[in-house]
Amino acid sequence: MRFGVFFQAPEAQGQSHAERYTEMFELIALAEELGVDVAWLAELHFGGAFSLLANPLMMVPVIAQRTRRIRIGTAVTLLPLQHPLTTAEQAATADVLSGGRLEFGVGRGSIPSQFHGFRVSAAENRARFDEALAIIRLAWTAERFSYRGRFHEVEDLSVVPKPVQRPHPPIRVAVHTAESFAHIAATGLPIYSGTTTTPLPQLRECVALYRARLAAAGHAWGPDQMALMLPVHVAASGAGAREAMRPGVQQYYRNLQTIFAQVPASYGEHLTRLKTINETVADLPYEKFCRDHAVFGDAVEVIDRLQAARDEFGLSQIICWFDQGSRLPRAEVERTMRAFAERVMPKLS
Repeated sequence: MRFGVFFQAPEAQGQSHAERYTEMFELIALAEELGVDVAWLAELHFGGAFSLLANPLMMVPVIAQRTRRIRIGTAVTLLPLQHPLTTAEQAATADVLSGGRLEFGVGRGSIPSQFHGFRVSAAENRARFDEALAIIRLAWTAERFSYRGRFHEVEDLSVVPKPVQRPHPPIRVAVHTAESFAHIAATGLPIYSGTTTTPLPQLRECVALYRARLAAAGHAWGPDQMALMLPVHVAASGAGAREAMRPGVQQYYRNLQTIFAQVPASYGEHLTRLKTINETVADLPYEKFCRDHAVFGDAVEVIDRLQAARDEFGLSQIICWFDQGSRLPRAEVERTMRAFAERVMPKLS
């Protein structure tokens, strides 16, 4: 079992953007000290209320300079939003400058404001994702290559630098809908999912579908096939843990509301999702959230629930979001990280 820590880094009152970055770097250094294997950084655009991490690949060498061992992952690089040759160059450079510590998490994205900002059709995100990933893999593994696709043409190019890791950094694809689980299963690629977007009841159905499609395509379940991100908080009591995280969960949905409310009316297909977010902000079903989306509890409860998830889903990596909504004091974030490392990780390894 490997362990990861997830960062989204939204704006916080009283802190500059630079200070938010510095705090994240310091918490990643602490995670390394505590034995965490991977630090995962989101990629989100056009909304500081939700995240300041517009380009996590630029963070990789900075984190590598401040640490010695921990691997650095993108959760996830949004392939439809950039030219794949640019992404290939940036990710390979990050791998070189980090000494081969990049974990290349990729996804197609689902937040409409990001597609609006880059003037990319959200309806094309699956096709753009598939084409971009094919080009990136060729750029990393072929000395020279050509490619003719629906969105991009490459003619006899050599892309440099090449990654340190051969044939390339580990690729992990974010999946959150049944369609995505089924589509990626056909490729055999390892997956990343999160309970904030795919609650546990839905995840059970999606993983069953993924396993079935994986086997049908002739792929075996690999030793590092599935990573799962969950909001986690460890406290002296279950009730205390859940109450400590209530303001952060509420803030998370308010931040999400802010991002979706900024979408133009032309994105009418997303109004249903915004309506659901508005209803959640107005009346947060917090007990349901704690049951289906998060693992907040004392150490015994956290161990039991994560062991159950590990065994049910065949997890190779558990990724913890220790400060969802960024409402915990820094000292409390560090305390729960230490409690998780000292009391929970040894029982899951």
